[in-house]
Amino acid sequence: MEVPVPRYSRHILLKVIGEDGQRNIEKSRVLVAGLGALGSTAAMLLARAGVKFLRIADVDSPELHNLHRQILYDERDTVREISKAQAAAERLRAANSHVEVEAVHAAIVAENIERLIDDVDLVVDALDNARTRYIVNDAILARGIPYVFGGAIETCGNVMTIIPGETPCLRCIWPDPEAVLQHPTAATVGILSSAASAVASMEVTEALKILAGKQHEILQGLLVMDVWRGTFCVAHVEANPDCICRKDRSKAGQDIR
Repeated sequence: MEVPVPRYSRHILLKVIGEDGQRNIEKSRVLVAGLGALGSTAAMLLARAGVKFLRIADVDSPELHNLHRQILYDERDTVREISKAQAAAERLRAANSHVEVEAVHAAIVAENIERLIDDVDLVVDALDNARTRYIVNDAILARGIPYVFGGAIETCGNVMTIIPGETPCLRCIWPDPEAVLQHPTAATVGILSSAASAVASMEVTEALKILAGKQHEILQGLLVMDVWRGTFCVAHVEANPDCICRKDRSKAGQDIR
């Protein structure tokens, strides 16, 4: 009689994960903040990797212009009355019935961020709103929860892993939230679908390092990529000694509520 191959055998075979790492992944709880281009890919990869619990949060519903890059939705979702969170949860549960998926149809704001991160081990940033990113950044600093930042626009993307108390945070790179709000967005300059998928894949790679117990192997800086030109580099990021991540983290978020 043929012996079934374990579901996660190809992860277990990897020296960087192995049995212990996969076991850790299967015990983990993750919030995916945002379910657009980055969140679609990140949530699907995390579910297929076998995380124990996925909380997915987004306030929008699927639209036709989403479909070129947001892989959790199809044309049917754009005409039925369903939120991205609900549609995504359906696909994720179908991909891996062993993963508990909690769908949250709501904007991420200062008033609900504590509840959203209260019982998770890690947050994956899949947002397209700068103000919300600072809310998440500041909340994880105050709670000491690892956070994987990712952003994509045009053909380019950034990824950085933030470990409170150890690494720089988003405010070390972009200290002024109001200035960041003036940056171009995918809605104004477009986004290449493969750029979004590449960023999300790198975010999940960073997340799995932490969840598998390989936190010491995370990116040391800000990954900067341009998938069209095929360029990738990791830029060194200095922690700002005056940043809240170096001082009183309990004050995080007070200027963006």
